[in-house]
Amino acid sequence: MSLAFYTADDVQAAVSMKEAISAMKLAFSSLSNGDAIVPPRINMPIDEFNAHHLSMPSYLKGEKYFTIKLINVHNDNPAIERDLINGVILVMSAKTGECLGLIDGKSVTALRTGAASGLATELLSNNNASKAVIFGNGAQAKSQIEAIRCVRNIESIKVIGRSNKKVELFCAEFDDIVSMGDMNDLVDADIICTATSASKPLFESSHISKGAHINAVGAHGRTKRELPSELIQNSRVYVDSLISSQSEAGNLIIPIEHGDYEWNQIECEIGNLINSNVQGRANESDITIFNSVGSAIQDLVISAIVMEKN
Repeated sequence: MSLAFYTADDVQAAVSMKEAISAMKLAFSSLSNGDAIVPPRINMPIDEFNAHHLSMPSYLKGEKYFTIKLINVHNDNPAIERDLINGVILVMSAKTGECLGLIDGKSVTALRTGAASGLATELLSNNNASKAVIFGNGAQAKSQIEAIRCVRNIESIKVIGRSNKKVELFCAEFDDIVSMGDMNDLVDADIICTATSASKPLFESSHISKGAHINAVGAHGRTKRELPSELIQNSRVYVDSLISSQSEAGNLIIPIEHGDYEWNQIECEIGNLINSNVQGRANESDITIFNSVGSAIQDLVISAIVMEKN
């Protein structure tokens, strides 16, 4: 059997960010209303190499395909100039079970993660939001920038990373709106995206101004976090999947385990906002957070577009 393999270039050619954001509406709506079938992901630690493997199946009722995403996260790779995330998505026929194709998993992951933040930004940020801060300078950060520019008229994007040299090289890929920043830029930020592998908060709650919206997409795991507990306490928090968050969202698990927050304080899944057709922001001064651990249904809806266009 010979399977077609769709590269990162194929994914980029097939799916625009605008299309991806629209696909996220379907993904999260289906996740919240029960049409998406997403079993718990298998998380296999590879401690010897500071890594873990994820196996993530998904199916959307009534659709042509189901998928299994196989992703490897090797935390030491960036230090040796290799990609943090590698993997593939196996696409199969829902009707016959036949294997139909393989799709580059890294590109789909970056695209759908950015698109999820784009959707959350559209639903939760103030309409006049124009200044952004991005933590991280990898593929995920690039996708975050593209996504928020799709839904808001962004005038300034400041990028913060551990290596000034890498941040400068990263910013050089964009126009003059994107430049290297520092913590002082947070006070003026309307939108903040955190796309890192941090295990400790990236900033203090006092750095964030009223009215800001935050997309926290980087820290996956019970002991990893990008946001401080005080910020979680003082914000309106939305998640992609409540079930997955309860096992993987360190940003929420850590303050809850310390008695600083409770699961019932979360506003709702972002899919519930879509299904109820209501805005998540009560007023312009709210601080809103979209905490995402990712769902395989996001990979499925992007993969389906790739398959249909090839």
